[in-house]
Amino acid sequence: MSMYGMYTSGLAALGQSIKIDQIANNLANVATPGFRRDQISFKERLAQANQNQSQFAYYNAQVDRNGGAPFIDQVTFDRQGGGYAQTRQPLDLAIVGQGFFGVRDLRTGSTGYTRAGNFSLAADGSIVTADGHHQLLSEDGRGLAMDPGSGGEIRLRDDGTLFQGTNELGKINIVDFDNYRRLQKVGDNVLENSGATASPVANARVAQGSLEQSSVNPVSEMVEMIKANRALESNLQMIRIQDTMLDHAVNDLGRPAR
Repeated sequence: MSMYGMYTSGLAALGQSIKIDQIANNLANVATPGFRRDQISFKERLAQANQNQSQFAYYNAQVDRNGGAPFIDQVTFDRQGGGYAQTRQPLDLAIVGQGFFGVRDLRTGSTGYTRAGNFSLAADGSIVTADGHHQLLSEDGRGLAMDPGSGGEIRLRDDGTLFQGTNELGKINIVDFDNYRRLQKVGDNVLENSGATASPVANARVAQGSLEQSSVNPVSEMVEMIKANRALESNLQMIRIQDTMLDHAVNDLGRPAR
């Protein structure tokens, strides 16, 4: 029974450790434009929680093998943003309402999606994300770019159409999805679509000179961090207690009477 208890407490401690890592990542992105906070949800063992979260496959496989601890069901991110801040920078863009900017990974050519609108200009005039790894896309799938030699200010209509002076560059690709659970974070504040149906956002509005803020509330995250640390410590203490009991059973109770 003590071995079973140690397995259960150990798996519960591992689950809380994963949760602490998730909270730490949220706190690290408290100032990241367009970041949506993550939240881990657990389900009871008998409920047979969804095991499609590949990053937690090892943990869930151990739970399935040994039982007792809850499964990690899923990681979800906020549907609501963290408000808007005015920056007055011409390439700071904020989607008003639902939807994501379509971007192309310049290293792999794959399409991703982001709410982070803090774009900048590459040396060739391409409009790229802050780290320079993804180019902003137009509705027809072209990478949006300015002509570095023609001059003219970047202007944006409310419907997402970009201009350089009087020259129309294209309309920004803004899409939404029917199932957010199939959107996976792949780094660089970018999401990858793993099976959801994407559709253009009708009457999408984009604000120029503004940025969507992170949805992370640092006070709430710190409260959750304290709870998770206490739960982790409680499970580690249970492991120590059960280890002591097992040691006593093996080394003391098993001795023949003198």
